[in-house]
Amino acid sequence: MVFEEGKSKRREAELLEVPEATLRKRLKRDDVATSLGRYRATFTPEVEENLIEHIKKLDEMFYGMTLKKMRSTVYEYAERNNYTHHFNRETKMAGKHWVRDFMKRHADRISLRQPTSTSIARAMGFNRPQVNRFYDQLQTLQEKYKLEPCQIYNMDESGFTTVPNKAPKVLSSKGKRCVNKISSAERGTNVTVVCAMSALGNYVPPAFIFPRKRMKVELLDGAPANSIGLVTESGRMNTDLFLDWLNHFKYHVKPTDAYPVLLILDNYLAHTSLAAVKFCRQNNIHLLTIPPHSTHKMQPLDRCFFSPLKNIMPMSVKSGC
Repeated sequence: MVFEEGKSKRREAELLEVPEATLRKRLKRDDVATSLGRYRATFTPEVEENLIEHIKKLDEMFYGMTLKKMRSTVYEYAERNNYTHHFNRETKMAGKHWVRDFMKRHADRISLRQPTSTSIARAMGFNRPQVNRFYDQLQTLQEKYKLEPCQIYNMDESGFTTVPNKAPKVLSSKGKRCVNKISSAERGTNVTVVCAMSALGNYVPPAFIFPRKRMKVELLDGAPANSIGLVTESGRMNTDLFLDWLNHFKYHVKPTDAYPVLLILDNYLAHTSLAAVKFCRQNNIHLLTIPPHSTHKMQPLDRCFFSPLKNIMPMSVKSGC
């Protein structure tokens, strides 16, 4: 602002239709702060740059970020890093206005796009473009980081009930239409098991997610050595537990700059949080997700480990093994 010496500040304020105090404040400072008043910038430009990179990374991983997911991710990041913010603590989301302004600030780098829909029928037909894209990315990562089979890991999780309801086949009279078998009326408890194995056959000790509020070490009696127990009310994986599991994975695999690893896993919401992607980037763990609706064909652990395990588990429980 240019102001001629000798002129009345009150008179100039009246001509400009601004408060005199505001005019005097601006005349005293050359670099007036843009974040005056209640609404201040929540994140620095560096943090917003990280958010943009996260959005682009999710797009490469076949998991496009919706506006709702964006609002949730921003709130989670602000809370986890103790940023002062005015986001809604009840919905645990950033405001729509914040996201709108964020999109405007970075309109030259990101945009809201309509993804190509993939119906279940089309996915069951084994979508060739998605599969080709997955293997192209796999080849790129292998060549870039010179990955050996011992550096490529597959991770999967599956739910098991403590009272299997799938009865094994039994012998019966030829032609009998209905074959009955006495079974337990107990419903059982669902427990999620998380496993990871390398292409060379090395395995990470499993993690068991129990539907509880507190963990008891007795629950791991008889589990494989170095297994860990985690708890949630639902007994399922979530964002926080995935970070706990990543620490478990890092401890046993020990990735370094000279020995990076690739982790192939499902395209699941809990696997794609900003905190998880950041942790992997800082610890030489490269993520590659399997295309949506393709795990029945492309998930090795699901096809070759969990499926046979679930078939034999009812017989093992019945025999008391």
